[in-house]
Amino acid sequence: MAGELREMKTERNFERRETEFRMPKIPILYGSPSDLSITSPESLIEQLREAGRLRVEQLPQRCILTFEYTEARDILIQMGYEVEEVNLRSLFFKDAYKFKHSGVPICLFQLGIGAPLAGAEFDSLLALGVDYSILVGGVGVLNLEIPRWAIIVPEKAIRDEGTSYHYEEPSPYTFPSRMLTRLVKETLNERALKFFEGAVWTTDAFYRETFRKREAFIRGGAICIDMEASALFSIARFRRRDLAALFYAGDYVGEERWNLRIERDHEEKRRRTMRLLMEVSLETLSKI
Repeated sequence: MAGELREMKTERNFERRETEFRMPKIPILYGSPSDLSITSPESLIEQLREAGRLRVEQLPQRCILTFEYTEARDILIQMGYEVEEVNLRSLFFKDAYKFKHSGVPICLFQLGIGAPLAGAEFDSLLALGVDYSILVGGVGVLNLEIPRWAIIVPEKAIRDEGTSYHYEEPSPYTFPSRMLTRLVKETLNERALKFFEGAVWTTDAFYRETFRKREAFIRGGAICIDMEASALFSIARFRRRDLAALFYAGDYVGEERWNLRIERDHEEKRRRTMRLLMEVSLETLSKI
C-alpha cells in the first residue's frame, strides 16, 4: 500500500513538472553560451589520458585546418616538408600532422565536413594547445564574377547553422580574428595576389541552400557559402583564440541553377591552388 502511494505521488509530481515546464519555441535558443557545460574537451582529454588511450601532451600553437578532399598532407610532402603523424584517433578517428616551416612548429588537421563535427574537432584541438589557426578549403560562390579557383578572404560569417549558437549569443554574424585576417591579407598583398572579400554564408543543410536565402544573404554581404566557418569563428571567439579563413572559389550557387563548374584539368588546378593557399597560410602563421 505504501509503495502504491509513493508511486502515485511520484506520478503526480512528474505530471506537475510537465505542466509547469513549457518547451521553448526554438530549443536551440534556450539557455546561454555562458551556462556551465556538463561535457568539455578538457574532460575528454583528461579521461582518455587516465585510461592510457591518449599520449599526446601538446600540439603546436599554430595550425592549418583543412579537409581530406584538399589533399593538404600530400601537398606538404611534395613541398619537401618532413611530416610526422600525431595519433589522435581516440579523439577523432584520425591523425593530426606536425612539421616545421622556417623552424616554426605547425600542425595540420583535416576536419570532418559540417559544423557539428568540425566544431567538436576544432574545440578539442584548442584544448590540446592550438592558439592560431587558418581554415583553408573550397567554397561555393554566389557571384559569377568570382572565377573558379579565385582566392576569397571572409571578413564575417552568416550563422545559418546550429553549432555557433552554443558558443555565442544569437546574432546574424560572427567574425574571424582581426589580427590573423589582417596578416593573411598582408601576405596575399606581398605576393601581389588578387583576392575577394565579403561574408561567407555557413549552412548545415547542404541540399537546402534555397533561392530565398540566397537572395537575402547576398543583401547581407554574402559572396560565398560553406558548412563550417561561422561555427569555427564562434568557437575561436568563445575560447579566446585566433582563427582566420582562406578559401578558393568552387561551384556556383546561382540565381537560376547550381553549377559545379568542373573544368578541364580540374584536379591539377585544385592541387595547384591548394599549394598556393598552403604557402600563404604558412607564411602568415610564421609572422605570429
